[in-house]
Amino acid sequence: MKKQANELLRRLSPPERETLLIKCWMSHDARWFMVVAREFGMEVTNRISQIGAHQVGKVEARRIVRALQLPPVMPLYDYLLLQEVFIIFLGSDLIDYRVIEAGNNAYQVHVQYCFAYENTTHAGVADQLEWGIFAQITDWLETLGLVYETKPSLGMCLKAQRKECIYTVTVKDGTLSP
Repeated sequence: MKKQANELLRRLSPPERETLLIKCWMSHDARWFMVVAREFGMEVTNRISQIGAHQVGKVEARRIVRALQLPPVMPLYDYLLLQEVFIIFLGSDLIDYRVIEAGNNAYQVHVQYCFAYENTTHAGVADQLEWGIFAQITDWLETLGLVYETKPSLGMCLKAQRKECIYTVTVKDGTLSP
């Protein structure tokens, strides 16, 4: 049976299989979030989601860097390239954003589309959402040995507050030099 199952799976091209895996994972994530929210409330859900996002961010960064055999991050450009690799690998359709240079060792992330905001809006809980995606991104930074500051600090979803979703990330001097 295993042979037959593998033959069935070969009907999918690698990109189709990757897309299906990401969609299945995101469906799992959304349903987990909503079950916990219904059972324990949004305050607990946000806290657990943030803890999970931090843990996942650390593991993702280590695994992807190791798999791609990447050297330590030096200039900010190296980090931004790696951030883009992470996002493409984990599901580039989940977020639409652009990065703009914002000064010495700083950049802004302008988010136009975010799957978490869209899905929680449909579920009617976006106004209570704390953003787990940026929790993952901050852990990518930390795992790569970068000391940073975000403005605004992480908290309630900016889009749900009817604000533009723009975060400025400043990497502290010295953490990007060899």
